[in-house]
Amino acid sequence: MVERLRLEQVDTPEFLDGIHALLADSTRRNALRHLTTYSGPVTVYRLTTELAAAEYRIPTTDVQPEQRREIDLLLRHAHLPVLRDAGLLEWDRDRDLVSLTSLLDHLSVTIASPHNVLDISVSSRLELS
Repeated sequence: MVERLRLEQVDTPEFLDGIHALLADSTRRNALRHLTTYSGPVTVYRLTTELAAAEYRIPTTDVQPEQRREIDLLLRHAHLPVLRDAGLLEWDRDRDLVSLTSLLDHLSVTIASPHNVLDISVSSRLELS
């Protein structure tokens, strides 16, 4: 279980452990990657469709209901709750919308050098563009 991430803890081992735990799963990494392409909330249906298309290497228009269903179950029962509890996304279950929180806007995750496995710093993603 990953605890809620806080920017004031960015230099602590616990923060780094939390980031590693969150990014250890490819579905969570892909969900975050897809959500960064949107400026606002996205339906869980849309996110599920995009993840299924990526997993099966097909266009989103070719995703079949059974392909979507499997990923939908994983998202709703495992990955979205973990990302929400960690503070990386908001999930409006009534409207079935997910969106990134501002926390991700302040994190830059890079491989800085051969000596650092993973370097996490606080900055604005906008500065990286």
